[in-house]
Amino acid sequence: HLDYRSIKALQDKTERFYVPLGVGSHLIRWGIKPEKIVELDWWEEIAIHDLTLIATPARHFSGRLFSRNKTLWAAWVIRGRDQRVFFGGDSGYSDDFKEIGDRYGPFAITMLESGAYNEAWAEIHMMPEETVQAHLDLRGQVLLPIHWAKFNLSLHSWTEPIERLLV
Repeated sequence: HLDYRSIKALQDKTERFYVPLGVGSHLIRWGIKPEKIVELDWWEEIAIHDLTLIATPARHFSGRLFSRNKTLWAAWVIRGRDQRVFFGGDSGYSDDFKEIGDRYGPFAITMLESGAYNEAWAEIHMMPEETVQAHLDLRGQVLLPIHWAKFNLSLHSWTEPIERLLV
């Protein structure tokens, strides 16, 4: 999630902000210097010291209320010399996970959402069983569930996401 307070807290603590296409204009409006912003399209990659950061597809939307989908949303591959990590962020399940796994897997760790889901939100949030399938599609070794037990956004119980994930 693009959070104003988090960006402001990081403003003086980071050299660069790597973001999906279109997000840079928000950061500039929030006081981030343009030279600190690098925007990436899906499948674009950039070397950062000994790491490569790759923007990959995710299935969600951007924006809130009346202004939607004016920026890209993304998941991220972090590729080191010997290991790879996948950060899925916020995404519904799609065949993109298989393509990402085929292109960049296997992953030492996959960080995938498992919470705040509802069958009506299948396009933007995964059910726990889909989280497990995405992990398998990505060829992950260790699954680190994220996006659960932070905000009460759905009708499921507080611990249901992790309980269903562990079954």
